Amino acid sequence: MKTPSVSVDIIVLRGGRILLGLLSERWLYNGRQAYGVPGRDIAFGETIGETVVRNIREEFGCRVTRHKVISVNANYALGNHFIGIGVVAEMDGEPQLLLTDDWEKWEWFNAAQLPSNLFPAAKNVIESYLQHRVTVAE
Repeated sequence: MKTPSVSVDIIVLRGGRILLGLLSERWLYNGRQAYGVPGRDIAFGETIGETVVRNIREEFGCRVTRHKVISVNANYALGNHFIGIGVVAEMDGEPQLLLTDDWEKWEWFNAAQLPSNLFPAAKNVIESYLQHRVTVAE
């Protein structure tokens, strides 16, 4: 029997802007590249906060200065089933492109001018954040 995986979906904020990454062609969604937020599986025995710190370090080489859990959403994209714990975070330093197999670039966006091609997990957590809702996808 298959079971869902649990991950964190992290909205990195700075000066009212949201950090999004253009996913590599390895992760095409509906036949095209999409923008996503950092985040990965929670390791066994790892707290949500430890997962956020690890992800920010692995994705960007930066240090988390603040984080807060804001939502829980389901994601079924690409034949997967993830329960994504949405987190907003702030970090020090400028993001580096460290995981080039997964990401092509990182860009800061104003919340009112987000790209339309968001990966479902990113869309869910951003909608939760902007609408102040605990969940937008069950």
